[in-house]
Amino acid sequence: MKKSIALLILAAVAATPLAASAAEGFVYADVLSAYVFNGQVGNDEAVFQPGLDVTGPFGLGYSLWANMSLTDADSAWDPNTKGEWNELDLGLSWTCPAEGPVSLTLGATYYVYPQVSSSVEENEDGTVASISEAPADGSYEIYAKVKATDLLLSPAVKFCHDMDNSDDWIALFSIGHGFSLTDALSLDLGATLSYAGEYYVSSNYGSGAGSAFTHAQFDAGLNFALSEKASVGLKGSFSSIVDGDVRDDIEAENVYPDVDIFFGGVTASYAF
Repeated sequence: MKKSIALLILAAVAATPLAASAAEGFVYADVLSAYVFNGQVGNDEAVFQPGLDVTGPFGLGYSLWANMSLTDADSAWDPNTKGEWNELDLGLSWTCPAEGPVSLTLGATYYVYPQVSSSVEENEDGTVASISEAPADGSYEIYAKVKATDLLLSPAVKFCHDMDNSDDWIALFSIGHGFSLTDALSLDLGATLSYAGEYYVSSNYGSGAGSAFTHAQFDAGLNFALSEKASVGLKGSFSSIVDGDVRDDIEAENVYPDVDIFFGGVTASYAF
């Protein structure tokens, strides 16, 4: 089933020509000092993260994103994988084209982990209970995002649900604002707070604390426009596990190398 989903996403990407007049988007590439996802430190050393976002007619869009380790970090999700891809995210989305004070986006993301080995789980009698065929057998997530476009700081909430388990969900509450410092220089600020269900907390943070506010992250980006389409910049973020019980469980079990982390790096993007 999930292999079929991945193939459908790839087919959608191939079927949407980048040069089409109705399509627009941007490509980007970041070199950061760490890989952090919803407060989970997947790698506390340097990573390379390129991506592509395209929006076509009727509010339809797709995205590609990847992560590569730049060192042989022992504490990474995939240790000793310098120069290798650790993750590939394939996404499809639809944003309601109707104009108004609130925007609605529905989407799905398929996560592929090239470094994860296949595994077979057996029952007590020796029969096969389940088979994980990595990397094609990744994780499939659906989400809905609502954003108040006309309000100060553009508050938004994004609800993500992992289709592998009915209780595996997380909600992300965010705000952000951009400032024009000069004609070419701009500053973007943002903040995110997450609240996750019991199973998500257990499977992703290694904690039995139950449903909880899991992490907060603060982001700042300084961008310099080289032209109307190309820009470069600097990015800095601070991520922290906010629930005390979850923090204690992560540190006690050494689930991640950090519960508080500053990270950042350089960015580049090109719009088309």
